[in-house]
Amino acid sequence: MDILFIFVIGSIFGSFFGLIVDRIPLRKSIIFGRSYCDSCQQLLAYRDLIPIFSQISSGSHCRYCKSKIPYLYVFLEFSSALIFVLAWVNYLKPSQFLLIILSLILSAFDYRQHSFPFVIWFIFALSFILIFPLSPLFYFWLILAVLAEKFNLRVGSGDFLWFFTASFSLTFLNEMLLLQIACSLGIIYYLITKKRVEIAFIPFLTIAYLMLLFGHQILSP
Repeated sequence: MDILFIFVIGSIFGSFFGLIVDRIPLRKSIIFGRSYCDSCQQLLAYRDLIPIFSQISSGSHCRYCKSKIPYLYVFLEFSSALIFVLAWVNYLKPSQFLLIILSLILSAFDYRQHSFPFVIWFIFALSFILIFPLSPLFYFWLILAVLAEKFNLRVGSGDFLWFFTASFSLTFLNEMLLLQIACSLGIIYYLITKKRVEIAFIPFLTIAYLMLLFGHQILSP
C-alpha cells in the first residue's frame, strides 16, 4: 500500500509538471486558474484531472470536443510516479532522483520549444548546491554555458546547464560516456527522421543518463 500511495503522489506531481510546461511559456499562473481544454476552452471536471486514469479512460481525447490530448501528459504522470517509487525503495540516490525529475521537466520543454525557462533550472540547481558538495568540475560547465550564450558554439547553453546539475551524480568520465551515447542517439534519430531542423538534445541526454543508471555503469563522483 505504501508503494501505491507513493505512485499516486508521484503521478500528481507529474500532472503538475505538465501544467508547468503548458503555462509558463504563456506566462500564466501555475497556482491559480482551473485547467481547461486548449482546443474548446471547456473547464475540466475533477474526473478529467485524475492523473494517468483520465487520459487512458478518454482514449486521449477531450470528452467535450473530442480533440486529441498529447501523450506528453500521461508520459509525465507515469514517469514521475515510477521515479517516486524507485526513490522510495532506495533504488535512486537523492541526487539521482532530483536530476531525473529535472531532466523530465526540461526534456518536455526542450521537446516542445527547443529551450527551457532558466528559472526552472535555477530552482533545481540551487537545491543541488544547498544539499550536495560542490567541486571544480561544476564551474567548468557553467563557464561553457556562459560562452555558449555569448558565442555560437553549436551547442545550446541549456545543455551545459544540464551537465552542471548532472555533475552532482556523475563523474567526469561518466559525463563523457553519457555525451557519446546521447550524440549517437541524436544521430540515429536524425538519420531515421531526416528532419533538417534543430534537435532537442536534452531528451537524448536524459535517455543516455537512464541507460547508464539502469545499466549500473554510473560511478559516484
